[in-house]
Amino acid sequence: MSNKSSLNSSVLTEKGKNTARKVGVVFPCYGYERVSYSLPVSTVNFKRVHALPIYRILKANFYKNTPVIIPSNVNLLHTWNAIPITLKPFVVSFENEFPRYFGKLYKWQEWLGVSILNSKRCRGIFALSEIAAELAREKFRGLGYPGIAEKIAVFRGGVTIDKQLLDRKRIYYSGGTLKLIFIGGDIFPKGFSPAFKALEQLVKDGVKLEFIVVGRFKKGGYVLKEFSPNPEIWTGILKAASWVTHYEQLPNNEVLDKLSQQDLLISPSYDETLGWSIVEAGLLGVPAITTNIFALPELVKHKLSGYMINLKLGKQSRWQGVWKSGAALEIEIDEANNAIYYGVIKAVTSIIQEPGLLKKYSENAQNHMSYLYDVEKSVSILSAIYKKVINR
Repeated sequence: MSNKSSLNSSVLTEKGKNTARKVGVVFPCYGYERVSYSLPVSTVNFKRVHALPIYRILKANFYKNTPVIIPSNVNLLHTWNAIPITLKPFVVSFENEFPRYFGKLYKWQEWLGVSILNSKRCRGIFALSEIAAELAREKFRGLGYPGIAEKIAVFRGGVTIDKQLLDRKRIYYSGGTLKLIFIGGDIFPKGFSPAFKALEQLVKDGVKLEFIVVGRFKKGGYVLKEFSPNPEIWTGILKAASWVTHYEQLPNNEVLDKLSQQDLLISPSYDETLGWSIVEAGLLGVPAITTNIFALPELVKHKLSGYMINLKLGKQSRWQGVWKSGAALEIEIDEANNAIYYGVIKAVTSIIQEPGLLKKYSENAQNHMSYLYDVEKSVSILSAIYKKVINR
């Protein structure tokens, strides 16, 4: 889900002249606006800049994430995952792996990307989480580039939620029907199947649940590969469940509206780089049941602001099944599904037995997310970053 954003902000002097610095953005996309051009930085004009369309001809990921920037009248570039070929100074934000080069990579390509990051033109590299920053520093030190590692810091960005939704009075669960929601563009990799089976068992045991599901079932993918469940079968399962309402797609404002009226977000992903739905849910006071992968422990504090299910982690603090295939992957999936199944049952049962937990989780989740993603604080930090690197 993404914010509506504008590239326009300005500062005028008494004579009406625009005195704002110009910051160029490349390939504006989901997630990027949260750390740059949707933030109301009064001293900056964000301007779309363009790259030579080499990536449209040479389809390799390298050419998309190493764009050759067409000269533009900007003071600074702020890119998302991309290492720009430009004479302008730049900063780059990233979410997970960096540089984000997938597939076959030639030695000269690797050298070029690292050389640009090591140059004086690169003024800062900003991770969206502590774990991403830590792993990136470790990587570049290991490659023999301590100077690049020193440029890496954490800047999460700010997330805006409609004031009407924030002001909506929450009615905390005190018994009766527990209202749950699951959100995902691609449902299966977010742990949907074992989570649903857990909720289904609770319903059979007499627990009253209402479950909203927003998202589509897609076959395959890099997480579950050939062991991904059958979309048609699961579409039929949801249609047959009277306690489930399934939307394949909804506008972002409608998703947030429904999210704000639920008691709990179910999001036990196998693999996740950050988890924007968890952030938005927390800001609305809706705690999450999730997993311990990558940056999620930074967002959800176990039994304080939500519930954390532990999966077996491999390298990069990601679920170890991501690195497996064939029979070994099938075993990892079975073990992860078992952990998610019993974790969801335990988390929901604890709330049914002690409804006051949900109020504690809700208040703590909202306070924690407001601290991490406060827009005013983010604007102040970003303003300071731009001022420092532009005036350097």
